[in-house]
Amino acid sequence: MDDKEPKLRWENVAEPEGKELAAWVFWNSVPGFGSRSFLRMLEDYGSAVEGLHAAKHGGKPPAYARRAQWNWAGRVHDPLCMGMTEIAKASSISARVIPCPSRLYPAPLRNIPDPPIVLYVLGKGELTEVPWAAMVGSRQATAYGISIARRYGRMLASAGIGVVSGLARGIDAAAHRGAIEGGGPTVGVLGAGMGDDMTGRLKKLIREVAACGCVISPFPMGWAASKDTFPARNRIISGMSEVCIVVEAAEKSGAKITADFANEHGKDVFAVPGDINRPTSVGANQLLSTHAEPLLDIGDVIDRIASRGLLARTHGPTARISGGVLAPVDRAVLESLTVNTSFERIQTDLGLPAQELLVSLARLEFAGLVDREPGMRYSKRC
Repeated sequence: MDDKEPKLRWENVAEPEGKELAAWVFWNSVPGFGSRSFLRMLEDYGSAVEGLHAAKHGGKPPAYARRAQWNWAGRVHDPLCMGMTEIAKASSISARVIPCPSRLYPAPLRNIPDPPIVLYVLGKGELTEVPWAAMVGSRQATAYGISIARRYGRMLASAGIGVVSGLARGIDAAAHRGAIEGGGPTVGVLGAGMGDDMTGRLKKLIREVAACGCVISPFPMGWAASKDTFPARNRIISGMSEVCIVVEAAEKSGAKITADFANEHGKDVFAVPGDINRPTSVGANQLLSTHAEPLLDIGDVIDRIASRGLLARTHGPTARISGGVLAPVDRAVLESLTVNTSFERIQTDLGLPAQELLVSLARLEFAGLVDREPGMRYSKRC
């Protein structure tokens, strides 16, 4: 098989519609037929529909396609109908199919080698509305790891940065929920098709994430999860993000795979140092000795992304304060602070729900009006 790089680039490919989009969706379902081969096919035949006609007529497969792939595509009775049926299945659950050239497709993901030909997207958010940070870690996370992931997710979202993770229990779920608490978008990447059987826990988390962001999958509807689908998921988590944060990871873990992809993609990798006595810290600590930066303050990540001009609202003295005027709740929180005031004292004095108070404190912190001290204590900045 000829793995020569295609001359055609995604920016020169028109966004498909109608039958052509159905053909793209079909080719996305051909096992092992990636976007590099797909672009070579567009170079040869001019469209995905014409590529289908060539496969249907049999003969020797082109140099960039394996015989099994080409023959599989040629044996399908009506591939365009199959593609249209896929689109209809996605629509039936209110999901969209976004092809790689679309302005709705995240540019960082499009720029990695061999990006997904199409994405299935469920939710109210858009994939291009904010810069994204990946946050991943162990399913068997400690209480410490979960609290860090949730707090960092909340603070990233408050700063205008979306959080991408893999919808797994433990660190992933904490990162998603932290972003939701911070009022920002979050993206969950599935390691299966959207129509696959899911646990009650996963269905609940998908509803929460889709309500304020997106759930995405590169796999056809009903495509089952397997040992091969999760590395593909991890590659997307890395690909669409500006940075990758590992909060706890075992020596052999999906989180480490995501960090390795991020390194290959030229992304900044951060790891939260962990207890050397815990198996769930081994992977993160190993990353610190190779290609990860230690993460002791999420402000470092926010500043890194802001320095690239990617934030609509920058981290600093005026951040998060619309027109320089505090919202009533933020003004009340600020006035309740003195020096080293505990979270519990603020909540008791104001009678605010914990989630609302956390979001307000995050806004004030990123506006440069409040300093956060250890043990969830806060001081008004002079």
